Amino acid sequence: MKSDALGKIKDFLVSGGFSTFEYPRGCFDIAARRERLLLLKVLTNIDSFQKDQAKDLKLLSKFLSSSCFLLGEKTRRERLNDSVIYERFGVPAMTIDTFTSVVDGKYPGKFRARGGTFGRIDPNELKRYRKKNNVTQSDLADKLGVSQKRISEYESGEGSALLNMVRALEELVGGDIRQGVNPFEMEADVQTDKGKEGEISQRLADLGFRTGHVKRAPPRLLVRSDSTVLSRVMDTKRDENNIPSLVEFSKVSGTDVFIITEDRKDIESVPCIRKNRLDEIEDSKELLSIIEEKKRSA
Repeated sequence: MKSDALGKIKDFLVSGGFSTFEYPRGCFDIAARRERLLLLKVLTNIDSFQKDQAKDLKLLSKFLSSSCFLLGEKTRRERLNDSVIYERFGVPAMTIDTFTSVVDGKYPGKFRARGGTFGRIDPNELKRYRKKNNVTQSDLADKLGVSQKRISEYESGEGSALLNMVRALEELVGGDIRQGVNPFEMEADVQTDKGKEGEISQRLADLGFRTGHVKRAPPRLLVRSDSTVLSRVMDTKRDENNIPSLVEFSKVSGTDVFIITEDRKDIESVPCIRKNRLDEIEDSKELLSIIEEKKRSA
């Protein structure tokens, strides 16, 4: 069950010295920070992960310079294998046991994607084999039935190979030639979406910020200059009820936070900026100074 999985993951993180924040109704279930911020979505069946969830998760992760992972047990067709990295909509997916190994620095030797199962060839091991045995790239290419260009790509670290090719190379060199697949280095493209806060996002962009909009996270508005600031436009009582989650998430993510309102001055020690005040601010530095001043006086 998902609750059991969440408990197992949280126990592992807390025992490993992570600070954590849970948000089970969002694009992530757990945010955890030690040296780096991790955003984790936990599902029994990873095929139930939706494209819009992935978009929110990737955008939030990009703004926060964090890593995001999808953790699960199976797809509609099969159970997930340990020591394999999968992906859904550009988000690395894996079992809980694989995740704990990854956090400990033990990276899997293969990953699944469209087109099959792949491995990464260690370029240094491949070069070492060729030089030791006086084999040229062309010689090696002929033995494997590939182009010399492909061997060059393997040695430059640019290419991944289907698992049968990796195994053929290992048989040829007589040993392990795989390089671990580091999911922290897997970055997916994601586009920003101004969403319903388009007018406010445009004003913040005019001030010199990059902005992004997410639907399934404590902040709805992401604002970045040199660092990221989390925000939310407060229009309803429901928005106000989400403020505690926004504050807790900002603590774990190590970010500043502010609220955009029509007329409120204070919300539980969170800096508030009135919408009409945004029109009077000249640039990003001024807005950040106002937020900092409000934090000190809270």
